[in-house]
Amino acid sequence: MIELALKILIFGAVVSGIWALVASGFSLIFGVARILNFAHGTLFVLSAYFGIVLVKYGVNDYIAFVLGILFVGVVGVIIFRLTISPIKTHEVMVVIVTLAIALLVEQFLLLIFGEHGISFPSLISGVQNIGGVRITNIRILSFFVAIATLILLEVFITKTKTGKMINATSQDMEAAMLMGIDVDRIYLITMFISSILAGLGGLLYSQIFATTPIVSVKALIYAFAIVILGGLGSLRGSIIASFIVGYVIVVTITFLGARWSEFVMLLTIISILVVKPTGLFGVEE
Repeated sequence: MIELALKILIFGAVVSGIWALVASGFSLIFGVARILNFAHGTLFVLSAYFGIVLVKYGVNDYIAFVLGILFVGVVGVIIFRLTISPIKTHEVMVVIVTLAIALLVEQFLLLIFGEHGISFPSLISGVQNIGGVRITNIRILSFFVAIATLILLEVFITKTKTGKMINATSQDMEAAMLMGIDVDRIYLITMFISSILAGLGGLLYSQIFATTPIVSVKALIYAFAIVILGGLGSLRGSIIASFIVGYVIVVTITFLGARWSEFVMLLTIISILVVKPTGLFGVEE
């Protein structure tokens, strides 16, 4: 029984850390620019596929990992500049356009790579035995990378000049403009950070689980559900909600099987939102 509890604790932490990265990126761009980027899940899988292609053509695994993250950061900025920025005041149009981009990229990846799952090579090998639970080193690394990244994000937002400008823009865009902040530049920086968070999550995920083009939809659903649960625009809420969702998924898989995981996860979120419609850390508009 203790071994089972430890297994749930460890595996839940790893899953939660990865989804916390993805949800934080989704929450960040919404909190600053009030944009629901439905192409966020696409960036999640695109980083993995780009990194895998680089490795296939002889690029060092670590370099391919970093380039995959930077690649989706640039892609995110391009998407924002060319498609979102001209219509960002029309929320419904933003959702439609970003969802269309997501579907187009998914179809492109299906045509090029097919439906079969592929994985990014593990950056480290080996297995650790923790209290009788065998866990791969890449899972341990993924958890610590995710936590370290989230801590760095918090420090960046709260301590740096650019982070404080992002925070000011998220609180009141018009006041930020009056203070001399280049809001359009802040939006681009925020989109870049949001995208690399999704990209990092995607590359960590693809070393543990198989990645397919349709995983982009799963990533979007999870990120959106987590952000709603945590409270729209609340970074800390998204992180806490990620761990709630992560552990619900792992517990459900352990006792009921994988096919029940998303059903129970969504049922849990709906139940919490019935009690607190604004999410765990959301506020009334």
